[in-house]
Amino acid sequence: MTPGAGNYLRYTGYYIFAPHMPIVNMAGDPSIIENEADRRESEERNNNPLLVKYFSMHYMSESKKIMDAMINNAQQADYPLLLLYGENDMIVDKAGCDEIYSAWKDQNKNYEIINGGSHGKSTVIKGA
Repeated sequence: MTPGAGNYLRYTGYYIFAPHMPIVNMAGDPSIIENEADRRESEERNNNPLLVKYFSMHYMSESKKIMDAMINNAQQADYPLLLLYGENDMIVDKAGCDEIYSAWKDQNKNYEIINGGSHGKSTVIKGA
């Protein structure tokens, strides 16, 4: 689901000339999702009229700042954590979750790897 070279050029233009114009489709194309449960979930979500699909380059840039600060924020997190990770997640790298868990300040924390879990909410349901 990574953008192609043409999209990156387009995004660069929007970042420079129209940074607040919603241009990045974060809903993606469900047909290219291999995991059947995630694909169905994505199709349902895409059909929801309340779904915000497009985000601006400014929003994406600010989101990256938050992601870049995650380890520092985890080191300051003095509250419990339950971290669920689907063993078949093709979107989030497990190494990043491992790093966040290790850095988490509060010792009242639990990290569960969900067997057969993917990236979607089905993994959260399996973890319940």
